[in-house]
Amino acid sequence: MPNTPIQIEPCDAALGAEVRGANLHEPDTATIDTLRQALVTHQVLFFEPHELAVHEHQALAAAFGEIAPHDELPLVDDEYDVIHIDTGEKAPTAEWWHADVTCAPAPPMGSLLHMQITPDRGGATHFASMTRAWEALSEPMKQRLEGLTARHDSWWQPLQSSIHPVVRTHPESGRKLIFVNYIFTKQIVELPEDESDALLQELFDHTAREEFSVRHEWSPFELALWDNRATHHRVDNDFGEARRRIHRVTIQGDRPY
Repeated sequence: MPNTPIQIEPCDAALGAEVRGANLHEPDTATIDTLRQALVTHQVLFFEPHELAVHEHQALAAAFGEIAPHDELPLVDDEYDVIHIDTGEKAPTAEWWHADVTCAPAPPMGSLLHMQITPDRGGATHFASMTRAWEALSEPMKQRLEGLTARHDSWWQPLQSSIHPVVRTHPESGRKLIFVNYIFTKQIVELPEDESDALLQELFDHTAREEFSVRHEWSPFELALWDNRATHHRVDNDFGEARRRIHRVTIQGDRPY
């Protein structure tokens, strides 16, 4: 299948772009290079529907980096590192703002989601830019945060715990960003517990502001690729007993600095 010209249209929001015309079944090097640069620039990319096979989904994700298995989520097929999250199988809905697996020493670079089944209504995903959130802070708050570190703990056992800088530098864009999130970040190491709790809550409230986010409503077989280093995401848990199923591949990242 020949590659066609790629169209990248920024969303009317703080982040995100719609991608059309990309051959995701057999992407060439130029396509991957274009998409990677677009990802660094726009932080989340939304693709038109593609009926990718499981092996194609994994191969596409692997073009952006080493695959990172997720030990706590079920696989679509034991042969591949493609996980599924299916409310029809009692999977929870990730309705709280978070970045993925920041309890790891080297959290994921990103994830490639392939929507399978959507509710008739509801179930949108929101993404938020942590670079934009950083840039909106006051100078005194930026100075206060610089040099602080925070402990990130897993919600599963055995406990996985890592300490990361509160202010991270993106390894490709060089931009600074806020690197704490509601699900995994438990305490700022340099502060007493009460001061840490207060500052973290202030940051969680700040990063959740609508002006830093984009909302995406899904159609079956659409894809999204997001930069987990620079974004948070959450799902609207507003679809009741309807079924929502996704396939997802996670891409290994590096140690934050």
